[in-house]
Amino acid sequence: MSTEDMDSEDTGNEAKARDFEAEHNKLLEDIMALPEAARSVKLLSAAKTALILDCSVVTLERRRKKKEPPPPAPNHVGGKKGNEVKYLASTLVEYIRGLPISQPNTYPETVNPSALAVNAAASTETALAQTGAQRHLHKYCNGLAVEEEAALMPFFVSPQGLVLSPCWDESAAMFESYWDDSTDVDWKAWPEALAAVWQDESTRQGWLKTADQLAPGLRQRAEAIRHKHLSSI
Repeated sequence: MSTEDMDSEDTGNEAKARDFEAEHNKLLEDIMALPEAARSVKLLSAAKTALILDCSVVTLERRRKKKEPPPPAPNHVGGKKGNEVKYLASTLVEYIRGLPISQPNTYPETVNPSALAVNAAASTETALAQTGAQRHLHKYCNGLAVEEEAALMPFFVSPQGLVLSPCWDESAAMFESYWDDSTDVDWKAWPEALAAVWQDESTRQGWLKTADQLAPGLRQRAEAIRHKHLSSI
């Protein structure tokens, strides 16, 4: 590959990363624009929380186990079988803004609940942001490290686990899908996602047609994975 081609590829990746980040910011703005009363009663899954914090589910779970902010919602702290970890939208907004956490403290040994928010804004700009949307896109645009956590991309899924769409597909519909209690977010590598069962097969076919624009050989790899899955049934 020539230097000119590499420069052109880097420029294209940077443009895609900017678009990706802009869509994330738009989702965040839509959530922040909601009345506090709506945010304070909205429970979000760990996967949706990771999406809005621009980090991986693994990173979020690591922070929870270390009792680092943001704290899970009261009565949804996990640790027991069947007790799913969930987060209040209002707490996430407070955390991102670097404000004191107003929900009841779910970390009893923390003397001062407001301490949970100390340096929260700086944290989201460094430790969390480094594992977020830009990292995922930069890693995957060249088809690199497709099996690593860094290459996983967020997809909206139905209660039955059917893929609906990439989370960063259409900004106009992103908030509606995110806020809908009947959807969740699943992090998948693109080959696995395109090999999965989608609610709308025509949508999957559309992404397959453009798959090689994302990474050479992606379509063939997805079709091979899908064939393997179907052959094992």
